[in-house]
Amino acid sequence: MSLNYVDIHIIYYFCAKIKGVFEIFPDIKEISDKYYKISPTDISLKDTFECGQCFRFNDDGNGYVGVARKKAVRFIQGDGCIYIKGADRAAIESIWLEYLSLDKDYSDTIKRFEGDGYIKTAAEFGKGIRILRQEPCETTLSFIISSNNNIKRIKKIIEHFCRLFGKEISFEGKILYTFPTGDELADMTVETLAPIKAGFRDIYIYDAAQKIVSGEIDFEKIALLPTDEARKELMRIKGVGEKVADCVLLFGFDRGEAFPKDVWIKRVMTNIYGEDFDEKRFGKDAGIIQQWMFNYARLNPDKFTNTEK
Repeated sequence: MSLNYVDIHIIYYFCAKIKGVFEIFPDIKEISDKYYKISPTDISLKDTFECGQCFRFNDDGNGYVGVARKKAVRFIQGDGCIYIKGADRAAIESIWLEYLSLDKDYSDTIKRFEGDGYIKTAAEFGKGIRILRQEPCETTLSFIISSNNNIKRIKKIIEHFCRLFGKEISFEGKILYTFPTGDELADMTVETLAPIKAGFRDIYIYDAAQKIVSGEIDFEKIALLPTDEARKELMRIKGVGEKVADCVLLFGFDRGEAFPKDVWIKRVMTNIYGEDFDEKRFGKDAGIIQQWMFNYARLNPDKFTNTEK
């Protein structure tokens, strides 16, 4: 019997919990039916959902609502905690704690690199960011769509894509849509993609879908490969270069050593670190450091001055 990617993560979750290797295990308190309080946690929902790693959660004024792993849910920020609405305890334990990386403690990473002034500043600024553990198929197609695009348009294209090819979910009196995977992509053509208005990306989305459906791109196998080999496999998809592949590795495969280099990171590399920059020195912490750097650079474009390293 083969295990899919979600199954692997669920097994990992419970094994880790039994072995006591989680750095953090938040308390889960039931408030009412399918409404729970998770504490303590220093996650910032705003920084996590709006830092460019995820495109399907939106703030409607009463928290962040979205769909992940074919389930709809609402997250609400509290004082040192979050509230989850629309999930029972079993789903929280097997899906949402892991999805939000609430088992992670990044304080050791900050300590290891506290001698680097830029990382220290960026980490403090974005200390509520967590690397989401998303599904590889969704992450791959989403970051193909994100290429040379802005967040507002990326979200619009992805939502239209889900309406066309995903399945309906009723949540809080509204209809939401799952991200299509597997057989749901089988009948896709370049022509049927036209309504989402993805432009030149249509051919890349179609190529990715065909390779996923045929098994030429096998996410379960990729999950078991060393990072460099996994990156090469992903780059067999049209439109997937190193940057998109590293985004997929970081956000879709939980490869903490992945370090996507977009325009903001390249500016940090050039203006802060110069020729001495080598992300390999960050090791397994490269991904979260990249997110801190990206978030700080994007929201503070006027502060590209070299700090003591």
